Amino acid sequence: MKKTILKIKGMHCPSCNILIEDKFKTIKNIKDIKTDYKTQKVELYYSKKIDIKKLDQLINPYGYKIIKEQDLLNDFGGKNNWLDFIFILILLIISFFILKEVNLIPEFKYQNLSLFSVFFLGIIASFSTCMATTGVIYLSIAKNNNNFLTGSFFSLGRIFAYGLFGFIFGLIGKQIINSVFLSGILTLIIGLLMIFLGLELARIFNWQKFFFFLNSSLIYKEIKEKVNNNSKKFIFLVGFSTYFLPCGFTQSIQFYSMGLVDPFLSSLNMIIFSIGTMPIIFIINQIQKIKKTFFYEYFMKFIGVLIFMIGLTYIINFSSLFGINIFDKFIFINNNINKAKINKGIQEIYMEVDSNGYSPNNFVVKKGIPVIWKIIGKNVLGCQGYFVVPKLGINQILKEGENMFEFIPNKEEEIGFSCGMGMYRGYIKVIN
Repeated sequence: MKKTILKIKGMHCPSCNILIEDKFKTIKNIKDIKTDYKTQKVELYYSKKIDIKKLDQLINPYGYKIIKEQDLLNDFGGKNNWLDFIFILILLIISFFILKEVNLIPEFKYQNLSLFSVFFLGIIASFSTCMATTGVIYLSIAKNNNNFLTGSFFSLGRIFAYGLFGFIFGLIGKQIINSVFLSGILTLIIGLLMIFLGLELARIFNWQKFFFFLNSSLIYKEIKEKVNNNSKKFIFLVGFSTYFLPCGFTQSIQFYSMGLVDPFLSSLNMIIFSIGTMPIIFIINQIQKIKKTFFYEYFMKFIGVLIFMIGLTYIINFSSLFGINIFDKFIFINNNINKAKINKGIQEIYMEVDSNGYSPNNFVVKKGIPVIWKIIGKNVLGCQGYFVVPKLGINQILKEGENMFEFIPNKEEEIGFSCGMGMYRGYIKVIN
């Protein structure tokens, strides 16, 4: 028996192993296959001569390519990818400040992603990392790529699973939010996941090679025999099971939904995300043509840098939970000055809490004069309802209606405050 090692560009998760194994096994004289997405290499054991060009043609429609060792080394990183990353990053930062200066963008707030943003991330995911996870499983059970019924039941299974587990993780997040430490760790995880995902899309770093949480190959092999009859029930269950085969996008949204600390909102976000990934199921072959275009490569790099920047904002959220608010007064807090009103020798400041966060979110008070801080809770069911002010030792759940805090500012400083996840925040500036 002979052996050869192939270097394959495009492998980045366990599901890549599945697809390549399935395609290569169609060649009769190949006796055994050992795939390793971490090294992007495949070991082939065969009895007769094999046609490398034919093997390449089998996997090329799915975004993979047999290449030379040197080309594999340049798949991630490399001078050109780094230059593109830096250029796009600088372009986005400059664009943000210009648009902010001329008031062409709304006030930036640390708040939850909109449902449209979550849906858009689902679409982007379906064009990129989901292709190598969910797409592989779908192709293994579909009679043909235009089978609308198969795609529908498969997608319904995914939607149901994402909604169910989104609800469960929302309940978990609701418990975590009561601990600043645990909620801080969750915020940090979300930030790091988005940073790694952004770097992967920008072709800088293949993070899933080191951090893929589940081995989808084992799960796939467990269910493969059960879906051979291609019944609607099993197609639905296979779609359901893809929740446990997460790509980088899915892992990020899973943790993000947990941080919403609202089971129903968490479930809704996961459902919207899964709906965003649905179109790929029905046009899974056609999408490969788009992936080969020049536009696709740079569009995905642009999205990667954008997600990288979102990840950085979560890292800043994490730091705010511990009273570190370096960038807020320059970028993220509005410029309106809300001076405390003095009534009978006591400073009074007022703030409302609703689903959009804290309003107003910055105040000015004078040193040495007692402060009464009245907070009106209009919607305290989400993350914004857990209130953290590290320098004042405040760490509690706000109630509906009036909440009151009293303190005496003894020195000139900035007192930061935030929700339990650091997504909504503001500060109080103490002056002489």
